[in-house]
Amino acid sequence: MLEHYVVLKPHPGREQQLTEALRELAAGIGGGVTGLRHLTWGENTNASGLARGYTHGCLGRFDTARAFDAYWVHPAHQLFMSRLDEICSERFAMDYATDPAPPGESQDRT
Repeated sequence: MLEHYVVLKPHPGREQQLTEALRELAAGIGGGVTGLRHLTWGENTNASGLARGYTHGCLGRFDTARAFDAYWVHPAHQLFMSRLDEICSERFAMDYATDPAPPGESQDRT
């Protein structure tokens, strides 16, 4: 499984535009990418990130790298990406592979 996490810092006063763009991304993707298990997003509640201006995050969970590639070129994702420079002053992504845990077991790697 591939986890794709994006942290977003909007330009001052653009927080609502970012919320709308993320909502449109999620609605536009819908069930349109085979192998996309989850696409979630939300407003940050972590004081450390908020102190740095990072107000939103988005997480995609994909069965395979191929599913992630299909998501990357999906029209809803391309539209979202085309708007980010206008809305955000900074953003960063983090991708990592995970092994699905057997049912009932945690993926805690500590």
